[in-house]
Amino acid sequence: WIVIQQRVDGSLSFNQSWNAYKTGFGTHYKNFWLGLEKMHQLTTSADYSLRFEVLINGVWYSDEYDHFKINSEPEKYSLNVSGYSGSKDDILNYQTAYFHNGMKFSTPDQDNDQYVNHSCALKYSSGNWFNKCYYQNLNGPYGS
Repeated sequence: WIVIQQRVDGSLSFNQSWNAYKTGFGTHYKNFWLGLEKMHQLTTSADYSLRFEVLINGVWYSDEYDHFKINSEPEKYSLNVSGYSGSKDDILNYQTAYFHNGMKFSTPDQDNDQYVNHSCALKYSSGNWFNKCYYQNLNGPYGS
């Protein structure tokens, strides 16, 4: 496994710029974002799967996608996943307005979401593959 994102506490804000999300930030053994460019390079060099492991109210949940790819920066690092299995909802394909799959990445300083009236990244203080905002916001303020 290659860890691409980890949050163990709220000591590092994930309310970061486009450049920070592009290059990566944090400390690999604590709070960490690998970087969109590295994710793009990895996922175009081989076929990867994606796994979420999330602790909610003392219970661990996991979700997997058999196929995971991040497109290039000119494509705004859009997300492509397929082949879901897991213990909760398909969080990246949940309801049309909240799909994350196929969306471009947005940050507070670069709005690429599908919401016409405002920036989801700015409103929710995070970077994410927002559509008309979100079903999951793992990069949002810690504990929210």
